Amino acid sequence: MRSVTSCFNPTLYRKTMLRFWPLWTAYGVFWLLVMPLNMINLYMNNIDDERKDFVVDRVTDLAVSIPDFLQFGVFLAAGFGLLCAMATFGYLYNNRSAGMMHTLPLRREGLFLTQYLAGISFWLLPQLVVAVVTAAMEMILIGPSSLPHLGIWLAVQSATSLFFYSFAVFCAMFTGHLVALPVFFGILNFLVIIIYFLISSLMEQFFYGFVIHYNSPMVECLTPTVKLSEACSWYYNSDAADIAPLYGYQLHSPEAVAAYAAAGAVLAVAALLVYRYRHVESAGDVVSVPLVRPIFKVGVAFCSGLCLGVFTALFFGWEYERLPLTGCILVWTAVGWFAAEMLLQKSFRVWKKWKGCLVMLAATALLCAVCFLDLLDIENRVPAPDNVAQLQVHSSIGYPYDEGRITSLALTEEEQIAQFTQLHRAILQERDSWGPGDDYFYLDLEYTLKNGTSMSRRYHSIPLIREEEQQEGTLTWMAGQLVRNPDLTALCYGFDALADATLVSAQINGIYDKVHQEYTYLELTPAQGQELWQAVQADVTEGTLGRHYLFEDQWEKATNSQADTHVYFEFILPEREGGLWQDVMETVREMEYTSIYLTPDARHTLALLEENGIFGENARYSLYETD
Repeated sequence: MRSVTSCFNPTLYRKTMLRFWPLWTAYGVFWLLVMPLNMINLYMNNIDDERKDFVVDRVTDLAVSIPDFLQFGVFLAAGFGLLCAMATFGYLYNNRSAGMMHTLPLRREGLFLTQYLAGISFWLLPQLVVAVVTAAMEMILIGPSSLPHLGIWLAVQSATSLFFYSFAVFCAMFTGHLVALPVFFGILNFLVIIIYFLISSLMEQFFYGFVIHYNSPMVECLTPTVKLSEACSWYYNSDAADIAPLYGYQLHSPEAVAAYAAAGAVLAVAALLVYRYRHVESAGDVVSVPLVRPIFKVGVAFCSGLCLGVFTALFFGWEYERLPLTGCILVWTAVGWFAAEMLLQKSFRVWKKWKGCLVMLAATALLCAVCFLDLLDIENRVPAPDNVAQLQVHSSIGYPYDEGRITSLALTEEEQIAQFTQLHRAILQERDSWGPGDDYFYLDLEYTLKNGTSMSRRYHSIPLIREEEQQEGTLTWMAGQLVRNPDLTALCYGFDALADATLVSAQINGIYDKVHQEYTYLELTPAQGQELWQAVQADVTEGTLGRHYLFEDQWEKATNSQADTHVYFEFILPEREGGLWQDVMETVREMEYTSIYLTPDARHTLALLEENGIFGENARYSLYETD
């Protein structure tokens, strides 16, 4: 009779399940406590309440919020998936266990599939039991209305568990050491963002003004824990409240969850392919696949060189000195190379591998040279205004310190963007000749280009030279043009944004009380506040109010060094739909504030205040301590 080799062994499956029963039992007990037992506890604690509807509502709220556990479930799935992989494939890390398991009358495919399915059962069976028990509790206590939420929890938690377990199994195929598996699993989960951060940190040190971007979509997608944590957030969408079957609640990104589940299936197949050609004798090796060993050495050397090299330069204060920084990186690259070689060879006698280290040092030196010489012209890159869709500006230019000061702007008009790109170029051209300034400012620029990419630059301690304020084309002259630009001033005050807003309060701060001989503030009536707002806008339009100056003493001279009076307005923006909870926040009302310093020639504003008896010869208040 022809013998048949099975691809699944029920006996081995049962033995694995029984051997590691504390692992999956603890997982199941945890979810039982969190969901059905928590629901029963809530019901029993409120059963004496005379309002039965209140008890039902409390339990319903808990049932509806079950998908809230999914974000925490991502981290639980990552940790538990790793433990499952360590349990089911732990035999690969011991010579005796590996030899014994591979002498069984099972093909490698059958052995892999049996252990892989056992690991899936560790988390899938407890989740199914918890879901059934929770569904029974919901049917008894509140009815079936919330069962879809429970179904979403089961589906999403299973999808994330599948990905992380398959990922851990995939990592398990590349090492023969039990301690190395969690290290590889943790590093590979965050490898892309780590490398991205290290390279960006290096560029930040080499390139003046370069800013690290932490929100790259591609980097986020290749960092599973971060992306899945965001994708599994459970929120209330008011726009879908009328049509969504779950009362407007939905996952942030179900597509991402599905994509990672599919990736988990692909990783399982890839793990099987690696397992088929894995050497049994590799048990005990840090890296069990010969092809991966050079990649391991390069990765360790590269990461240690950048990470520890930049840290050493920061420690000694060499972060902006290019040659010492490069030297630190090269030293730690060599240390990382030989450390990786020691792990692979399980010996300290690895100095004969110096040729490979030299190649690695040459590659690292080339990377540093590219940055050192700025061969890609990153430092001097300034986008053309017609290629910019939006420019976010954060700065500290101008006096006085009111809302009209250039601190935060969102620009879309090409002419306004061009003014800041000119200032950007002037900073790069003049920075080598900078000396002590009469004043200083900072400038953060965040370009969003029309092709969808972005670019950020950040410059600090930019000097302003008083003698250059009237010299056209200089950095100080350009900064002065921006400060005196009435359109930018109006944007800073937010006149356009407040056109449809409702004024709720107005007050005058820093006015002098002649009776008590002290500076104080005065609340205005709603009618007075509305009239004052109109007068302020008229003076700003005429240029007699809202003027800003490049240097503080210029502002003091313009106001006789006495005016510290400013008007303060508080608005409510038009309401919008939104919120986190269906029954708690149906609409959102946002507040907006603005303040403007008064000047002696703001005729509309001062005339209105005199008419209302606030200022004037016989009035109680004045702008200054002495008239």
